[in-house]
Amino acid sequence: MRLLKGFPILALAVVLLGIVGFSVAQQSAGLLMLWSALVVISWYITEGPRGKSLPRWTSNVLVLAITINVLVEFFQPQSQVLGVLGRFVVWLIVIKLYEHKAAKDYGQLLAMSLVLMLIGSIRPDSLVFAVVLFFYAGLGIYVLLLFQLFASHERTNAARLKSIPRQYNLLPSLQPILSPGIGLHFRTLVCGIGIVGLALSSFLFIIFPRGIGERSFGKFYRDSDNNIAGYTDEVNLITGNRITDSRRAVMNLTLRDAQGSPFKQESPLRLKGAVLDTYKEGGRWFSSHGSLSRIATKADSEFTPLGEFEAAISVTQKIEMLSANKTIFSMAYPVAISTPKQRSIDLIRQTQIMTVRDGQYLRRYSVKVQLKPTDATLMNLADNQAPLPVLLPFDSLDPRVREKAINLLQEAGLDTSPQNSAADRWLFNRKAAKILTKHFQDGNYHYTTDLSNITLITSDGRTVDPTIQFLFNTKRGHCEYFASALAALCSSVDIPVRLAIGYLVMEYDDSSQRYVVRESNAHAWVEVQTGLHRWETFDPTPPRVINNLHGSDATWADQFRWLLSTFEAQWDFGFVSYDQQSQSQLIKALDDRWSNRLQSVINSLKEWAAAINRAFYLGPAGYIWMGTVGLALVIAILALIKLMRRSIKIRTTLRLSHLRGSEYQSMLRQLGFYLDMLQVLEKAKRRKPSWQPPLQHAAKLEVEHPLAAKTMRKIIELFYAARYGKQALDRDELKNAHLLVQSLATSLDLKC
Repeated sequence: MRLLKGFPILALAVVLLGIVGFSVAQQSAGLLMLWSALVVISWYITEGPRGKSLPRWTSNVLVLAITINVLVEFFQPQSQVLGVLGRFVVWLIVIKLYEHKAAKDYGQLLAMSLVLMLIGSIRPDSLVFAVVLFFYAGLGIYVLLLFQLFASHERTNAARLKSIPRQYNLLPSLQPILSPGIGLHFRTLVCGIGIVGLALSSFLFIIFPRGIGERSFGKFYRDSDNNIAGYTDEVNLITGNRITDSRRAVMNLTLRDAQGSPFKQESPLRLKGAVLDTYKEGGRWFSSHGSLSRIATKADSEFTPLGEFEAAISVTQKIEMLSANKTIFSMAYPVAISTPKQRSIDLIRQTQIMTVRDGQYLRRYSVKVQLKPTDATLMNLADNQAPLPVLLPFDSLDPRVREKAINLLQEAGLDTSPQNSAADRWLFNRKAAKILTKHFQDGNYHYTTDLSNITLITSDGRTVDPTIQFLFNTKRGHCEYFASALAALCSSVDIPVRLAIGYLVMEYDDSSQRYVVRESNAHAWVEVQTGLHRWETFDPTPPRVINNLHGSDATWADQFRWLLSTFEAQWDFGFVSYDQQSQSQLIKALDDRWSNRLQSVINSLKEWAAAINRAFYLGPAGYIWMGTVGLALVIAILALIKLMRRSIKIRTTLRLSHLRGSEYQSMLRQLGFYLDMLQVLEKAKRRKPSWQPPLQHAAKLEVEHPLAAKTMRKIIELFYAARYGKQALDRDELKNAHLLVQSLATSLDLKC
């Protein structure tokens, strides 16, 4: 009875876990708090002392309201169909929790909670969701089996009440009759089903990797621009979704010098992930890309050169990703890369940007970089390809951009007339970029990530480009605005310039001797061409702001996030990113591992046998003797196992577990013939039920097989004498008992 009393609260817990799982998958913390509060309150209202519930008409009105809302939300331009469906199901659950609930209603609630978990499982990116799913599956199996008992009890009770005449309607409700050990048996059954389900799901996970039907839900899910590690390969000044305050760790970085020792660099590190050279009115930067070169890395972490490079002081950056990303981040001028396993990589030689091919991800990789490469090295790395053309239409957007740039350069005393030689041109680009960069750091421009009150509409109704608005009017924005404005000024005086985006890293963990890179370290800066293949970094964001944003010390909360991100990385790369290639690698690794282990065992046995042979001077015939002894041991072990299984069967069938010592051993030796008799009856399809006395079963058998029944009675008499009369059967009596069992088998047309 205690099992059924706990069903309603356990069913509520399963429903709540379903809502938590969906909210975690959708990253809806606010809705999670609201829904959880409503679910908890529903228990107090409906199951509390007053037991109130919503009238049917009120529930119908609420369902109609959320249906209209979901239709409106569904036709929004950026709506996610599965997210809309999930929110609709949650609101249906909340409404039903406030209604009167019978067995059918609990079944509907459990089914809807399962729908929520299925929706969340389509994109299982979060480790927290995996934990919620684990607890949901365990508790869900328990509650689902318990629901069968609950529903059966409700149906039986309803049928009984229906059969009672009206004049006897005051009879008490039906109470279920449960055996004392039903709780233990029920939990054992749940554990067994859970273990089988876990094994089956693990098997299906291994043989059906991701990639099979992965596009089935593509039209239902629209990825947000910043769903991967706080990084995208585009910049949108209006949405600004790349810049975040999140302190979630995305990667760990270790710098090693030429001798292989870890060290900390004095200046901030800039890990570049993309180069953007095209700007469209409306604040969008993106890459025009270029010719791709395919690089096949070597196995076993051996460095693969990206081109010929001259010997120079190089730094090795070792990166451990904590969040899946196909981009390979690197400091300026990478010259070689290594991966733990062979990978195919796309390299844009004009920008030295690398990405993993075929949608794969790299968890660990190392990049060797040169901080001050020679011109010959840069030319070889670029494969002598001309830099990509830069398309920045700021002059056409507003003529004031060029006028402002010329005025700033002339005020600083820099001659803006055309240069006569390439060397003069590169020198002019460097000097001009320094002057224009300093303009944004003199205090007239202010760094902020809050752009809510900045408008791009002028008083006469015209729309202003966000870079122009920042440069001349608002003078407030984050690093992307600063970099875009500097690029506008440089390009207006014919300086080749491009936007670089990635991470600005300053947080160094002395204990582990590595940098911690967080989503909040996402940054944008400018690269100016100061040589045929050389691009120098200029960052217009004020240094004081950079120190405040990226140089703050890690708190205990940051340490916890870093630890959580480490576990999430294991989840991402071990489960979420498990695809056909991962499956092939797993099978190969298991095959190699078992092959190597088997070979190692065989070699060890050979060495052990040779050592024994040498120790006893057995000679060549010694191996035959050892083989014979080994075979005898195997036969003895198999016989012992068979004897133990028979002893266990006798003990459980005849219920001898209460006996101890010599009496127990004597019973095991003497009562084996009775177990043989039961097995003969079972083979003859005359199985004795466990509840039926032996003599009664013999009487039933006498109708069809009188001779067999007579033989069976003789066996039972010997059994009773030994089991209950405590009469020790001698050798002749035991032999006679076994002959009687054989006679029983013959009379039942069985072969012993």
